[in-house]
Amino acid sequence: MDKIKKYVERFFSLTKKNSEYGMSFSELESGMSEVICATDANGAFSIINTIFNFGYAKGYRAAMAEMRKKGGMKA
Repeated sequence: MDKIKKYVERFFSLTKKNSEYGMSFSELESGMSEVICATDANGAFSIINTIFNFGYAKGYRAAMAEMRKKGGMKA
């Protein structure tokens, strides 16, 4: 987990966070609730993987929006 935290800290020390594409409190709360209520480790892993994929998708959308804004891509 420390390696992940350092990676994220390093990334955001160089990159401004766009809150429009971040997870909202209700999304985080919902994810935590699902993990806590998971009946086994496989269920918890599946939920964490889904949350990671959700973050990936939001990051992808943010990257595409940034490219459109800078003129690097046509919608």
